[in-house]
Amino acid sequence: MRILLAVLALPFLSTMAPAAEPTICNTRINGKDVILGYDREEAGMVADYSRRERLAARIGQHDCPSYVVLRSLTPELSDDQRQPFCLRHDAQTDSVAGYDLGERDAWGRCKVASATLCNRVNQVSGGAAAIGSAAARKSVQGLRALPDGSGAVIVSGTGSAISGALASLGGAAAAVAASPVLLTGAAVSVVAVGGTVYACHKAD
Repeated sequence: MRILLAVLALPFLSTMAPAAEPTICNTRINGKDVILGYDREEAGMVADYSRRERLAARIGQHDCPSYVVLRSLTPELSDDQRQPFCLRHDAQTDSVAGYDLGERDAWGRCKVASATLCNRVNQVSGGAAAIGSAAARKSVQGLRALPDGSGAVIVSGTGSAISGALASLGGAAAAVAASPVLLTGAAVSVVAVGGTVYACHKAD
């Protein structure tokens, strides 16, 4: 009987194994040193941690993987949903200034230099879904789905023009349209992905 009970308990005990300790790393964001943690065994280590970053980390020239830094800036998204974004590097402070739209290099940084940064517009419930639905219906001119598998949709133009188009949809989209970023009238790209809406525009 004791042997039988021990065998039956094995699956339960295996689920009670202690979680691995996170790996601690350092990075710089907006000129300040930041400590982050991540799991070396997770799938992202294979999919998003570039060979160049791995090599640099081994010889002490690099610390936090870029995908870990991007996660810290966009905790509301999954790794797939982060595909449209890259890290914007500020050479003056030698730190991450934020994130932007664009292709990433081996360090997770934006390949194309720009003064643009992205920020969450707001957390209006249903705003991203309303914009995605508008893209499917083609009811907002220029609104298109990105081809990277992230599920993101984007529209670019002047903030005032985008605001007017979204306001015409009513509901949650109209709430997004009232964002101060869009009302300035400056050039902007609006991205809806993972239930969140972002505005990417020239940094102040």
